[in-house]
Amino acid sequence: MQLIGQESQEIIIYIDAKFDRVEMDTNANAYVDEINLKDEESLLISVNDMLSTVQSNMHNFIRDVPRALIDSGLDFDVDKLTITDIEEIERPTHPKPLTKQTIRQDAEDNKITNLELECERLRAQLHQQTEANKMTQREIEYMKEQLFNQSAYCTSLGAVLGNLTWRASRFPEIVDVWLTAFQHKIGELLSITDGSFDAFMKTYRTAFPPTSNDEYQFIISLVGIVTNISASPEGREFLITNPNGKGFMRKIVSLMPTLPISQGSLSIKRLMLMTLYNVSMNETGLLHLFDSRIGDALNYYLRNDSLPGEVQLLCLRVLHSITYNLTDPKCIQDLLTSLPIDKIENIAASNKNEMSSFAKQVIKNLKNSQKYLSPN
Repeated sequence: MQLIGQESQEIIIYIDAKFDRVEMDTNANAYVDEINLKDEESLLISVNDMLSTVQSNMHNFIRDVPRALIDSGLDFDVDKLTITDIEEIERPTHPKPLTKQTIRQDAEDNKITNLELECERLRAQLHQQTEANKMTQREIEYMKEQLFNQSAYCTSLGAVLGNLTWRASRFPEIVDVWLTAFQHKIGELLSITDGSFDAFMKTYRTAFPPTSNDEYQFIISLVGIVTNISASPEGREFLITNPNGKGFMRKIVSLMPTLPISQGSLSIKRLMLMTLYNVSMNETGLLHLFDSRIGDALNYYLRNDSLPGEVQLLCLRVLHSITYNLTDPKCIQDLLTSLPIDKIENIAASNKNEMSSFAKQVIKNLKNSQKYLSPN
């Protein structure tokens, strides 16, 4: 419609311009003849017919547009869209009706939500505990390292001080001073020796460490101090009357057969046998050795041919000491039952210097003591 209106307007403007130009020409040229006037009239008639046609077409277009819109259904769709939108806007929102399925679904949804929240909480807690465990593990490793360093330092210090004290205890006057003024300290030393020796034996049951090892030096120095204390009558009496001393002597007798056969154990075995020999010269100490089943320990050493002759010689010296003037029937019977009499007789018949001499004296002592046994 706008296009047709514009064309009409342009035509009218064109005609007005034409008329203006004709009028100007008429005023300027009065001499135009009638022939030209007729031509202009013909042109006007032609233009008028054209305008009439355009006007008719415009009226037809305006009349046909509403019908075309109706035929296309556009107004119906617009009305339908408008009504639908109004209904959607004006329709009241009602909640969904509650049913068993809806309630069950809502409960399941809430349960899942709660479980997810609980999982998140537990995940955060697990992360915190994991980090705490890592930190604790690092602290444990650090403490282990510190404990190891401290233990190594204490062992080294104990080895140094133990060896110095062991060498000092070789002088009887120093042991006398200890027993006179520091008996409670000697008792503590015997307790330390008992516990340390037991732990050392459990750790190195199959093989002793090298003799240069700090732990070995610490243990052998403690055993050496006890041996030197037992060398004096006062020291023997203190060892056998002090509870810690009696406990250590019993432990020596019980652990002798369990010592491994190695080069490092020979020095400790030698010190142990020397201590037993010293204690056997005390009457109370002798009874304590018999109660500790000393015959079983000596039997193990005498039958073991892998031991050097020095160890077996010390065993025979201990036997000679405990069988000298032995009159207790029970002790005599225990020795005759536990000792390898045949092995001792073979050593006595071998004429091996000191070993043979001590073996002969042991056989003699046992024969003399048998008269104290009650006849069957």
